[in-house]
Amino acid sequence: MTGVEVTLRGALAGQVPRLPDGRGRVELSDDPTFATLLGTLGLPVAPYVAVVNGTAVRGAAPLADGDRVEIHPPMAGG
Repeated sequence: MTGVEVTLRGALAGQVPRLPDGRGRVELSDDPTFATLLGTLGLPVAPYVAVVNGTAVRGAAPLADGDRVEIHPPMAGG
């Protein structure tokens, strides 16, 4: 198993029942990716801003045990 520390930002913070405070440790199967994490959390595949250990990543980015993952909702400006 692979455990990652997840922090949900903005409007995402209250949307995942297993992370009621918008943060916590999530256990994933071996060889997980960011997309795997989204599925585990029950979040739809969307254009999130994902940051793993301080680096922006995309859906296929691999995750390792102990990674720190921040998920930000997409933002629009005008």
